[in-house]
Amino acid sequence: MAHTHAPGLVLHMYPEVLLKFGASHTVEPQDAVAAQHYFVCLSADASEGLWTPLYQTRGDHRLAIPEAAKAGHARWTRGTSYYDPDELWRIPHKAAQRGAAAAMDQSGPKSANTVALPSVPSRAQFPSDTAFRGTAHDRGLG
Repeated sequence: MAHTHAPGLVLHMYPEVLLKFGASHTVEPQDAVAAQHYFVCLSADASEGLWTPLYQTRGDHRLAIPEAAKAGHARWTRGTSYYDPDELWRIPHKAAQRGAAAAMDQSGPKSANTVALPSVPSRAQFPSDTAFRGTAHDRGLG
């Protein structure tokens, strides 16, 4: 189901599908999230958004998004989520739609999964735009 991509939107997406349809990220390919994950949108324009994957465990230097800041489907809202300030994804909107469909995202425009805006990670916490890698072109697919 189509969503309006905006800060705070959370989609359950499949990273391989994201990459296949033009997404890129800021970490080494072997360090990028590979399994289905929730991603939160930090910002979006008319064609793409900046997203970071969310984890269920703390990890070495992951930062928390408290359970109280989460709204939507019960599967999403249970527990604290964590993000890695080294991993940012640039995802075209069409890739996000396909990645969410592949991961069977359970939210919809009228029942979106979200993070309250004060708890959305700041763009300044992540690497600069020059750090993006992992596009289909970089992997010899485009």
